[in-house]
Amino acid sequence: MIKSIFNTYTKHLIIRSFAISALVWVVMLFLDFAVTLVMELENLSEDKRFPTIFNLVLYEQLHKGMQYLESSMLIGTLIALSIFNQQGNLVFLRSAGFSPLKIVLVSGLGPLMFSLALMFFNETLFMDLAKKSKIINQPAQTAEVFQWEIAEKNLIGLRRLNDSQVEAIKVIEFNGQQKVISFNSFKEGELDDGVLKIVDSPSNKKFDFPASFLLSNNALEKISLYSLLELKNTYKLDKDLQKINSLIYSRLLLPISIIAIIFLAGSLMFDNTRSTGVGRQIIIGISLGLIYDLIKDLSIASFLTYQWPMLMAHLLPIIILIAIGTYKFQKI
Repeated sequence: MIKSIFNTYTKHLIIRSFAISALVWVVMLFLDFAVTLVMELENLSEDKRFPTIFNLVLYEQLHKGMQYLESSMLIGTLIALSIFNQQGNLVFLRSAGFSPLKIVLVSGLGPLMFSLALMFFNETLFMDLAKKSKIINQPAQTAEVFQWEIAEKNLIGLRRLNDSQVEAIKVIEFNGQQKVISFNSFKEGELDDGVLKIVDSPSNKKFDFPASFLLSNNALEKISLYSLLELKNTYKLDKDLQKINSLIYSRLLLPISIIAIIFLAGSLMFDNTRSTGVGRQIIIGISLGLIYDLIKDLSIASFLTYQWPMLMAHLLPIIILIAIGTYKFQKI
């Protein structure tokens, strides 16, 4: 009898959380698309008309929407649980002997399945569409944001024009005591096979760079997981692999990260729901998601700066969530 009840409610909860999470993600995707399209309309010209800009934003949007995946799954799960609670189903399941932890983990199965499907399509389809967006935008030769990178004893900044050309090059040289001993500026340069060549330098200066620097941040984010693993095997120095490792671990640990944040936020639905209200619990859960994103960004930035193992940078926020969630569930 109890098993039959749980199976019935499990299917209902999984389907509802799946549908609501998918709807939340689509809404966030549409809002971001609308804002991005309006901003890009400022670049209207004879070469870039509205259909071109629309296609450019549209092709890139699905891959760009992956950054909202964790927040969407969190919000979708909380909404599904709150509706379930308003209908009295959570109280019924608890009175039937089912633990809050089990109910929360079941409610997270729908968002998890949706996330895995999106991750698969991102690797096989969304990234290819994003690359097509770059091809459409290529004739404009829009320079990317100014990049800085440490190469041996030099801090070098530049602005990329495309995959092989750069401009506005700044070279700051340090001595063994980390003091600045020289500063030089150059107008243009070329990137070729792991080497930066200064075009307007009298001595034709050359600098070796990490692979992740020669591939811009935007380019790295649009490379599939399989290609990132191949790229990682191409380079031997640890300092060359930090950004690549960060992207690899970010994608591999994304499902675990989603489970962890649902694990903690779901406990809020069972913590004094009568006295504080479900609506307030949802707001707290969404705020928790924003704080988690901030902690994760700070962790990754810190580990990149000090060249610490990137796996720990991604595991640390997850471990914190699981520890806090375990503590809260023990108090319920």
